[in-house]
Amino acid sequence: MIPRLAPGPALTATGVVAVVRGRRADRVADVLDALVAAGVRCLEVTLNTPGALDALRAARDRLPAGVEVGAGTVRTRAEAEAAADAGASFLVAPDTRAEVAEAARDRSLRYYPGALTPNEVARAWDLGATAVKIFPANAFGPRYLRDLAEPFRDVRLLPTGGVGPDTAAEYLAAGAIAVGAGGSLIGDALDGGSLTALTDRARALLAAAAPRERAPEENAR
Repeated sequence: MIPRLAPGPALTATGVVAVVRGRRADRVADVLDALVAAGVRCLEVTLNTPGALDALRAARDRLPAGVEVGAGTVRTRAEAEAAADAGASFLVAPDTRAEVAEAARDRSLRYYPGALTPNEVARAWDLGATAVKIFPANAFGPRYLRDLAEPFRDVRLLPTGGVGPDTAAEYLAAGAIAVGAGGSLIGDALDGGSLTALTDRARALLAAAAPRERAPEENAR
């Protein structure tokens, strides 16, 4: 049986991973700091963001203990290795690739591969996923996640894509262990938008995803 790492405590405690993806490098550090100030403890910097690896290295040195920082949009073994060398504590992808799963195992990193259909979910889990990123979640919504969770009761599901404060609680009630939020959370912050507004959005999302809102059976998943 392929070994599987449990989700990090920062993710399970807050129920949120913030997805930082942008076209510029100059605001990434400020955005990460604002998210942490709001209470976010699990941060994903996508590799298609300019300067992503440098941002990961800097974040690992700067952010407080207990904050988990990982790499997103990891689609090759080379990218996985580079992210690990930069200090990523987990890898996230929009798809599922055996070479990335193997690299994650070799480097003892949590792995959150993307999937949408039942067959894709099964393959991702069989490759040792820590949790399966259901992406794009908003294509079918919380009801679809609930339908997936019923036959895949042993699989941890992490819906990402179009998830915000208005839907986070629904996804968690449907069986998600946490939610991933990108554009709906980050907004225009990476392009010079208000960091105060970003902090407000992050706090609203954390409140919506708070563990106290989840059904007992979902907390035990």
